Amino acid sequence: MPDAEPGLRERKRRATRLAIQQAALRIAVEDGLAAVTVDEVSRRADISPRTFFNYFPSKEQAILGDDPTLPEDEVLDAFVAGGPAGDLLADVGALLVHSTQELIEERGLIEERQQVLRAYPELFSQRMASMKEFQSTLESVIARRLANDDPTFAEDGASLRRRARLASLVSLATLRHAWWEWSESPAESHLVDDLRRSFDELGALVSRSLV
Repeated sequence: MPDAEPGLRERKRRATRLAIQQAALRIAVEDGLAAVTVDEVSRRADISPRTFFNYFPSKEQAILGDDPTLPEDEVLDAFVAGGPAGDLLADVGALLVHSTQELIEERGLIEERQQVLRAYPELFSQRMASMKEFQSTLESVIARRLANDDPTFAEDGASLRRRARLASLVSLATLRHAWWEWSESPAESHLVDDLRRSFDELGALVSRSLV
């Protein structure tokens, strides 16, 4: 389960964010993308248009939902410095747990979102672009970690970049594996639990291959 239950204010914030996404997706499925307007989404979610923009910058982003983002605090600093476990892939997993804890966990959105993405390639392209941007950010953070672990990497930028890119792509593949497992698991399960499990299994596979 997540590390701590959110307070009332946070639960209300997440409920509003979920309601906006549900409304936007339902309109897109039932009436088409052109019918999705900020005013109509706000009406169905029982909020004001001003409140809508407090949560999403556009109707497209409300349809696509939340993108993972890396923390910008002591959690990130601890990762770059070599923590929390001292094992790169395990520590990337811990970093991504912090990222996914902010995402809305709602299986009911999955089927409708996939339906909309299949129907509107421009939205699918936007989703892929945002994930590519996240991968690039993760790659940069991993490069900082690798350079901190072994300063000689800083002298070979090409090697550092290759290893950071490989680690970031493997990590995102593991995140995708966790998402698949979570989407097919019982309703009471949590995405962060599957993410931890997937990185544990990755670590076990890597350790076995090194024996």
